[in-house]
Amino acid sequence: MSNEVQVLEKFEVDYQPSTIEIKNESALAEMVESTATYYESLVFTDDNIPEAKKARADLNKIATLLDDQRKTVKRGYNEPLKSFEDKIKAYSIRIKSVGDGIKESIDEYEAEQVRIRMGKINQLVDEMLDSHQLVPTDLAQLEIPKSWYTQSAFTKKGEPTKKTVEEVHGKLGYIALEKKRIAEAKSAVRDFAELSGLDPYAWENLIDQGLSSGEVIDRIKQAVEQKKADEAEKERQRIAKAEYDAAMEEVRKRSQEQVGNVIIDGSTGEIVEPVEKQETDEVMTFTLEISGPKSKLHMLNQFMTEQGITFKKV
Repeated sequence: MSNEVQVLEKFEVDYQPSTIEIKNESALAEMVESTATYYESLVFTDDNIPEAKKARADLNKIATLLDDQRKTVKRGYNEPLKSFEDKIKAYSIRIKSVGDGIKESIDEYEAEQVRIRMGKINQLVDEMLDSHQLVPTDLAQLEIPKSWYTQSAFTKKGEPTKKTVEEVHGKLGYIALEKKRIAEAKSAVRDFAELSGLDPYAWENLIDQGLSSGEVIDRIKQAVEQKKADEAEKERQRIAKAEYDAAMEEVRKRSQEQVGNVIIDGSTGEIVEPVEKQETDEVMTFTLEISGPKSKLHMLNQFMTEQGITFKKV
């Protein structure tokens, strides 16, 4: 590398700032000014439009000659600069292309080192699970900072530093405490919901959504009060309907009149329903002598009693 630096230190450019001089500039300036003054003094009207167009064409011709000369000088002036820039850019691109290739190798190496460090951090976490009474599914809440994967988080031998190990312990300790808090909160909510006669599952889920046990219990109390209010309102409506139906039935009965074998609505005169002739059940008396097993006679006794049949010993 020292040879390259020495060559660059000797690298010089032979550059002579050039000047551009307009010969007979005073005559040119005098010609431009006199021409401009002359044409500015002319007055053009509708009668001499052709002369106006010729004057404009003459002025454009002079301006074009001046611009052409300017462009010719500019090209000649810029030619060596362009050639110099093209050469230097080519040299620079050649050097940078090699540097970019080296950078890709460095990036691949550093990415591989990060993967190695990530593996060691994950292994360290797995080894600490039992001591914190955690299982792999509890690690969903573990956010590993990028700083744990940096070279400064590891020793020269490639192992996590004491500081990194302590940070991992701290993270897992927090997750363990949070897990315990959630379990206790769910237990309290579950017990209260069951005592309140509610399904505890839905209420437990509110803990996972970030609510405290106290907040969930307050909601359970509100739900219980609302349930009681709903049931009371339902019962009130039932009683009111029953009373209304009874009152309407009484009104209906009072407005009806039996004429012969039919019932007539007194307010409309319509026949509501015919009166069914009820047949009377004739009461008969027999004297029987019954013999049979005691158990059967007992069953017969029970049957006649249930059917309203009277009997006695003779």
